[in-house]
Amino acid sequence: MLSNMIRRTAVALILCGLFTVRAFAQTVPPFDASGLVNLGDSVKYGSYIIYKIGEGIYKINDPGDKTTRLGGLGVDMYLIRGANKAFMVDLGNNYIDGFAFDLIKPRKNAAEELRAVEHGLAGDLPLEIGITHAHPDHAGMTGAFVNQKNVTFWMGEHEGEMPPGMQISFGKNLPAMPHNPIDLSVYKRMASGKQFDLGDGRVLTGILLRGHTQGSTVYLLTPDMYLFTGDALGSGFGQGYSTVPVLKEFAEDSQKLADYITEHFKPYERYSLKVYTGHTWQNTADGFLHPNHDQVDVGYLDWRFIQNEASCANGILKGKWLVEGSGLINVGKQPSSAGWPGANQEVIMTYGIGTIIIPLQTAYDAAGLKMPSQ
Repeated sequence: MLSNMIRRTAVALILCGLFTVRAFAQTVPPFDASGLVNLGDSVKYGSYIIYKIGEGIYKINDPGDKTTRLGGLGVDMYLIRGANKAFMVDLGNNYIDGFAFDLIKPRKNAAEELRAVEHGLAGDLPLEIGITHAHPDHAGMTGAFVNQKNVTFWMGEHEGEMPPGMQISFGKNLPAMPHNPIDLSVYKRMASGKQFDLGDGRVLTGILLRGHTQGSTVYLLTPDMYLFTGDALGSGFGQGYSTVPVLKEFAEDSQKLADYITEHFKPYERYSLKVYTGHTWQNTADGFLHPNHDQVDVGYLDWRFIQNEASCANGILKGKWLVEGSGLINVGKQPSSAGWPGANQEVIMTYGIGTIIIPLQTAYDAAGLKMPSQ
């Protein structure tokens, strides 16, 4: 009788264990991508909205939460499916651990939820993940894919890109971030120009573009002509630079990117380029960075944006805002610059749809000019 009781107890424990495993494996339902048929179709799943932006190309949007701040106000990830492998650009905010600095709280089943989206879009294809830069709103969900089979992580090789434990400071008016619990040691470092062959001729090329961070990387998808830029070119209509060295880095690398595209692609290919940033909601935010920008229905930017950003940066270095008819305009202080560190000192420079927010003194210093006394 005792042996029978032991056997029954053992069976019960095994069944209980099986039930636990199955329950854990089914904490979130599978992601159903069948609703993503036509370009622009979207499906909501958990806390994400997934958009079809191309054949086998998807935007995974985290709408954010207005109770959070900075990166918590909405961020975009992208997944490209090839014949042989899939590639994911950026990993959004950290909802596994939360991030107190941005007032982001942990979410239940956050890792499983994002993995379900990736699997629903890419199936069992090997997955490469490349972040545009190592800020916590672009690498936050790294933990969801650590220790998963057939996953490889990549980031820019520049030594200035944030290593594990490095703090990020948003300027004098904001404190440095506390260490974010993201293990960046899983990332391999890649040189500018590294190519990822996804199969059937679909190739993604990582290109260094310093400025927002020293290791920022943009990803050019060919032959489809999509460019995924994170924050490297700014989100919506521009970026802010507070020092002369950083402005010079951005001016140099943005011009190199424009030259690369001009040299490698025919006009009709360049004109078809679609530029997807890391925070596309800012494209349509009235006056967010561009003072004359009304709300428009646009999900992506284009070839003009790259050229205009490069011209804006290089024009500042030449003092062109002081030259009538140059195309570079100093529109001064605007309410839309108020969210930037040191906004009381900063002005907005525009060239076409390209925008740079910069302290006026820094602009004069960059051009080697003496700033007039006020």
